Amino acid sequence: MLRSVADRMRYRLGGVPGSVLFDAAGRHELRVRRRCGVWRYRDLMEHALVMPRARQRMFQWGLRRCARRATVADLVELLDYGWRERLVAGWLIASGSRGELRPRIARDMSDPTPRGYLRPYCVALACLGTEQDARILSDYLIMSLASAEDDERHCQAEAMGALLYLDDGLGTGYAEAILGPDGPWARWPGASGVSLEQERRDAAGLVAFARGADPGFRARLGR
Repeated sequence: MLRSVADRMRYRLGGVPGSVLFDAAGRHELRVRRRCGVWRYRDLMEHALVMPRARQRMFQWGLRRCARRATVADLVELLDYGWRERLVAGWLIASGSRGELRPRIARDMSDPTPRGYLRPYCVALACLGTEQDARILSDYLIMSLASAEDDERHCQAEAMGALLYLDDGLGTGYAEAILGPDGPWARWPGASGVSLEQERRDAAGLVAFARGADPGFRARLGR
């Protein structure tokens, strides 16, 4: 069965967004949030991937519009604000193919104890779609799979799905060394609960959504 993408993207955090202080810095932050459509995070967590197709097209159009309008500085700020903003920023990077943010993604994913959630980066790298992006995912997996800590900020399953998707498209074999006998994946405690084919299919669906196509999740759920 398809594991709910909402469950995969719903980060288990408490609290509510902090209030904005309307001094100069607060007004600037509010403008960035509005320009980048941060309000979309609720739909990106819950409904957008399984919306009726006509409504989904409109949502995708708005997402791509924000992706074109956001500056590099806007996206960097979003990545620093909090988990909601990072979720939206990841989708904007994916939808706009914003390769300028690749160095920031690589830096964050190379940190064994990341300051924020890494899941939004997986679809971004899959959409950027180069061998450099596959190497970032491969390096991240080799590093993170070796950790014995259960840190929900990490995203090993989603990263493997994105890497398998890129290997298929690029004709590369970065996943092979990770998945080999007694390799990092086999030694990772969470591997037994992951369907690699489902992860690859989900990554393909997320890339399709970011590019404005039908991601296929609604059909897979029989809706």
